[in-house]
Amino acid sequence: MNKDVNSNNEKLIYKAFKILSKFKKSPKKIEHIFTELFEKDFEIQLNEISQIEKGLLKGLIISVKDLFDVKGYHTRGGSKFLKPNISPSDAKCISNIRKAGGLLLGHTNMTELAYSGLGINPHYGTPDNPLYPGSVPGGSTSGGAVSVALDLSDIAIGTDTGGSTRIPAAFTGITGFKPTQDSISRDGVLTLSSSLDSVGLMAKNVKLCKFGYYAMKGKINTKQKKLENKNLKFIIPSNFGFESIDSEIKVAFDFAKKKMSENGYELIEMNVPVLDLYKKVPIWQFASVECATEYFYLYNKKKHLIDPNVLRRIERAKEVTAVEYNLLKKVRENLIVEFNQFLQNNILLMPTVSIKPPLLEKCKDSQFYDEANLISLRNTTLANYMNSCSISIPYFKNKKPIGIMLNAITNEDDYLLSISSKIEKVLKK
Repeated sequence: MNKDVNSNNEKLIYKAFKILSKFKKSPKKIEHIFTELFEKDFEIQLNEISQIEKGLLKGLIISVKDLFDVKGYHTRGGSKFLKPNISPSDAKCISNIRKAGGLLLGHTNMTELAYSGLGINPHYGTPDNPLYPGSVPGGSTSGGAVSVALDLSDIAIGTDTGGSTRIPAAFTGITGFKPTQDSISRDGVLTLSSSLDSVGLMAKNVKLCKFGYYAMKGKINTKQKKLENKNLKFIIPSNFGFESIDSEIKVAFDFAKKKMSENGYELIEMNVPVLDLYKKVPIWQFASVECATEYFYLYNKKKHLIDPNVLRRIERAKEVTAVEYNLLKKVRENLIVEFNQFLQNNILLMPTVSIKPPLLEKCKDSQFYDEANLISLRNTTLANYMNSCSISIPYFKNKKPIGIMLNAITNEDDYLLSISSKIEKVLKK
């Protein structure tokens, strides 16, 4: 083994055990972030990584949302009602992370069953927002976002059903990427909504998101057919995404727009007709019906163990008829076609979330919780419904972040990541 490989291994070992020592020295600072650490097989992982000469994630520490099977550990889904069986094997995308040389740190905390955009969990506690103390971290991949924001992990693997990687990324000042749904396997991942779930991830920058995305896919797309599109336009919808926006978010978004314009990018504000149709869709029906179906036998017997805020959403499935649900799927197919035809090679540009992270204390009121959750999910859910790819890039104004969200059409993930790398540089200037 050459000196460079040895040196890299030593750095990773030092980094990994330094993080573990943080848990032991300052447990209060990092409480509620993880549901379990993979500490018992750290040395096995490190030995396996040492055998990999060229790995896309070699030298990087990866946290894993508690929805993903990791061999030898429990998959709890942030719940108390699911049986805590030990997984006999890795989820497919987790297996790909191992092959790419990533060191798995632990399962991160989350909203129960991933069913909320706020990140609150009454069973395992709620991670505090490191940038807005006393506020929610965003969800549902709450622990994952905080693990990256606090430099405990380089990449956090999560799922995104309505914004669950992008909302916490926006709330904690990091980058969150939701790929096209079927670009990464969901084998070995607990389901919330089979129609809307995507495997996504978060990191400090676009480059690391790109590495994690390619690693989980198991291959790099070498066809870069549209990456140098000279007619690229950033479309800002005048009829969606800015309703009741916080003034500070609006001011920061306007500054970000100005930076992009000054750097030669064409921004167009316009009415987007397909979004008027989208606003009429009862999109909540997907997760409600599909989650109720997925966990029917368990949740029906153990309702008393479920977070009331989550149970309230699952039980709304009773309001939906079979005809309504099937029509919903048909309408979606048509709107995806219309959305892709409208957007083409352009990018939809919006704030990721139009409000600042709400205070955890206020979220104890169920009415406030429901309103804050709905607003937090409003902009991000569009990409899940349209099966498009979407990324949230942080922009800091007065040392506080907002998320700048870029959406591209179905299967243009490489294109979006390439453009996002350029926009990221502009926003940092």
